[in-house]
Amino acid sequence: MIVNLSTTKKILREFDIKPKKRLGQHFLIDGNVLRKIIDVAKISNDDNILEIGGGIGTLTEALLKKAKKVICVEYDNKLISVLKEVFKELNNLIIIQADALKYDFNPLIKRYSINKMVSNLPYNIALTLIFNMLNEYPEIKNYVVLVQAEIGERLTAKPKDKNYTAISVKMSLISEIKSYFKVSKNVFLPSPEVDSKVIEIKRKKFCYEDLDKNKLFKFIDISFRHRRKKLINSILRCKDWELSKAQTEKIIGEVTGNESVRAEELNSEDFIKLHRNIQK
Repeated sequence: MIVNLSTTKKILREFDIKPKKRLGQHFLIDGNVLRKIIDVAKISNDDNILEIGGGIGTLTEALLKKAKKVICVEYDNKLISVLKEVFKELNNLIIIQADALKYDFNPLIKRYSINKMVSNLPYNIALTLIFNMLNEYPEIKNYVVLVQAEIGERLTAKPKDKNYTAISVKMSLISEIKSYFKVSKNVFLPSPEVDSKVIEIKRKKFCYEDLDKNKLFKFIDISFRHRRKKLINSILRCKDWELSKAQTEKIIGEVTGNESVRAEELNSEDFIKLHRNIQK
């Protein structure tokens, strides 16, 4: 098994790998945490799993024992070499060298009928990647990811929480998220600066067929540009809507009951109603 300190150090030494902080590379070295992640993922031998950031194969190894096929996307060429060498005897692993934030996953999803993503995500891309995958690839219904604790808190935050942002609202409209357990920073090599968290994300259908989802998401982003200031200030700074201050105040007041409300105080339904009225 790869998931222990001595084996991880041995692989890093043999392949002359120095973990890159800019790529968010932190390798899991705790078998108990790994087993808990696999338990949460509920993998069957019919599942075709997408893994982003295979690293030296710690999670990959566990996934291969359960899944029909694992499609692993890794950016770092040195880590690609490790994966190819460690798993050269296995035929249910597909290794792709690519930047996950720029990669078009549609051909992979169609070719291998990918239905789940299970990943220890690099810290530097986790938030953007999770949202992009959910928003752009409806075929993947279920995600189990190990992410920086703060990212997990931002994804699940509610109105008035300190971590409540535009991404919190948008994620609530396209997914259901369950937080499982925290993971100490001490079970990684090298140790990151903060603890991590395992979360499960289930994709749900965007239910508002009368709205353009991308336009709604843009409106939410604009609303949070100055999250601690009045919502009206953010809306009036945007040139997409030709509304006077009085018209905008009237709409905000009618929808929220407070013309001076801030974006961080509103839930997803409030943003839906505001967007509908402002678009009229």
